[in-house]
Amino acid sequence: MKEISKELTTDLNLEEVTPLDYLRDDITAIQITKGVEIACEDVDTPSPSDGGWGWICVGAKFVAAFICFGIVYSFGVIYVELVDVFNATRAEVAWVGSVASGAMHMAGPLSSLLIEQYGCRVTTIIAGVLAALGFFVSSFAPSLAFLYFSFGVVGGLGLGLSIVPSVVAVTVYFRKRRSLAISISAIGAGIGTMCLPQLYRALINQYGWRGIMMVLSGVALNLVVCGSLFRMPPHTIAQQRKRTHLKRRHPRCVSFQSLFVVLNHRPFLIFLTATAFTHLGVMVPYVHLPDLARLTGVAKGDASFLVSIMGLVGILGRLVFGYVADFSCVNRIFFYAVLLLICGAATFLCTMVKTYALFAVYAAVQGAFIGTWTVFTAIVVTDIVGVDHTGNALGLTNFLSGISVIVASPIAGSLFDLTGRYVASFYLAACIYLLGGSLNMAGYLYIKLKHDKGIID
Repeated sequence: MKEISKELTTDLNLEEVTPLDYLRDDITAIQITKGVEIACEDVDTPSPSDGGWGWICVGAKFVAAFICFGIVYSFGVIYVELVDVFNATRAEVAWVGSVASGAMHMAGPLSSLLIEQYGCRVTTIIAGVLAALGFFVSSFAPSLAFLYFSFGVVGGLGLGLSIVPSVVAVTVYFRKRRSLAISISAIGAGIGTMCLPQLYRALINQYGWRGIMMVLSGVALNLVVCGSLFRMPPHTIAQQRKRTHLKRRHPRCVSFQSLFVVLNHRPFLIFLTATAFTHLGVMVPYVHLPDLARLTGVAKGDASFLVSIMGLVGILGRLVFGYVADFSCVNRIFFYAVLLLICGAATFLCTMVKTYALFAVYAAVQGAFIGTWTVFTAIVVTDIVGVDHTGNALGLTNFLSGISVIVASPIAGSLFDLTGRYVASFYLAACIYLLGGSLNMAGYLYIKLKHDKGIID
């Protein structure tokens, strides 16, 4: 047993183990304990080159985000068709999209395990094949129950399996410009959400909803192409080979710890709790802001355009804030907390707004800051736990966030049913943002305190 422990332990200088020093190369923020670091002691780990093939990975992740989030978030166009075809209530049909969105987020831990075993490229290819199969079978669905499984579970799970490997594939190539690279690649989600609904509307009259499912199957297969482009740097390949070799010798000792070691890291636990909790309020403005504006006297067409404002400004915000966050004077964990605190304050003020101009201002602020916050989740995860543990940590974060995403809209809708107004829903969202931001700020202060004292958790 002592021999096994010796193999599994890496001799690291504690001075290198800090999530606050962004100028270090491939920092590992998690304290190395017995059985945690998986046999990388003989592997030379140079710093990422901040470019090269990494920009190809950025482009591939851009396309993957376009496909995944565009398909799921554009479900509303098909939603109306399904209500008529299956003669079902809107609540029953809405569960198809909700299950797909939840499955996409909750696929994180499974995705992490596949990355550990097969790498980012193979995991993304599996994701594309699974999603394409789910959407193709959905075109023959005889009932909503069938769609819950084929579109929601199989399709959503397939899309979700591509999220973590695409982030990891970009992260390992960048150090100084990591925020900018992740932000550029994440813009694909916003553009997909804007473009795919237009494609749906153009095709639905000619091919019907079943034809669109077949088209989506073909679109999802492009994840296979994206996955084939996720080539890892040489030092990452060397580490993966050594991990695989050690797993064959000691599978029980390594496999369990490689996924759940991050749960022993206190700063990450604070971040995980705050992020999962915050996702209870993220979708409230996107779903309910148009109706809130309409009920205060804003024209229906103008109210609908508020969501477009959030999307358009969100794209710009990701680029600007992604560039700013790479400055050496900016602490990304602190910045992450501030984004939520601003969203909380703005959402509180939104309940007092009565004119379209002010609603548009709120939509711009919300889109810029909450849009950036969702992108920075992956960046901050890496800053807290280190590049080597990003896959596992992001998988757990996405899983718990997926649970929150599933229940968030029903909670907000129930509050409207009870009160007859959206004010309570927006107050709740504001409180969630403020508490989430405060928890992240507490995590930042905790890390800074430990770092100043020379103590690493």
